[in-house]
Amino acid sequence: MRVGILGGGAWGQALARLVAAAGNEPYLGYRDERPPHVLPSTNEPHLVSEACDLLLVATSAALTAEAMRLARPGPGNRVVVAGRGLEPATGALLTEIVTANSGAVRVGALAGPAPVHEILHGGLCAGVVGSAFDEVCALTVSALHSTRYRVYPSRDVVGVQLAGAIVPVLATVIGVVGSLKGAGVGLHGLVLARGLEEASRFISARGGDPTTLHGLAGTGDLVAVQSRPDHPNYRAGTALAAGDRTAGPRAVATALVAQARAVDVELPLIEALVSIYDGEDPLNALARLMASAPVPERR
Repeated sequence: MRVGILGGGAWGQALARLVAAAGNEPYLGYRDERPPHVLPSTNEPHLVSEACDLLLVATSAALTAEAMRLARPGPGNRVVVAGRGLEPATGALLTEIVTANSGAVRVGALAGPAPVHEILHGGLCAGVVGSAFDEVCALTVSALHSTRYRVYPSRDVVGVQLAGAIVPVLATVIGVVGSLKGAGVGLHGLVLARGLEEASRFISARGGDPTTLHGLAGTGDLVAVQSRPDHPNYRAGTALAAGDRTAGPRAVATALVAQARAVDVELPLIEALVSIYDGEDPLNALARLMASAPVPERR
């Protein structure tokens, strides 16, 4: 099977290697990047849509709409978003951006613990593909599943995407608290568990399955991220604790807080992260969280 990949960066090239490991042929469409090394590719992305039924979108969230306009997928294409986050300008799910900016209707999303550098060096990992269309899940599994990369299908396209957006935010929170004086494994465990709990309530309120967050797209990915102090999101948290507010998922965190308020859900940890980005001292934010009224662990 020929599998289209939109985006010739490191993530696109990693996906191409997984496609090849599954016995399929990758075909990359790139725009401004340098031509992917030795991989079949074109700088005319619309040719990828014409040649491949399945398209994996490996661009950033901010470039998803542009990727659709350049690739011009139609109703005959199945499009799976493999990037993280929400559309920065609107906070929309990336599958919504795909359908709003193209003729594609059968869409899905891929998430999970799959570090690019590990894939490029032959590491073993896994992911979950969420789609309301069984054929999209089946094609994605056929395209990527191998002894190197396990792919699990899910019908929870909302939960998979929101988990993929929330994990980098929570990883940044963990980076912040891990940098504070006196922080230990107890605080680390508190932030990890409570972050997942508040996120699951939000996913449920948005129409997703809260158990999705406790699988590969959520817990699995977050455990992988927080195990690496050199991970970009963890490093963004340590930088933020030191006063550098220029890095990290500030826009996504702000969008998540706004959306949670719209469905009457509280996200205390993510709200605290936004307040730190807005100038609050991290120690004050932590003290405020610790002093808040006790609530049942599950609500």
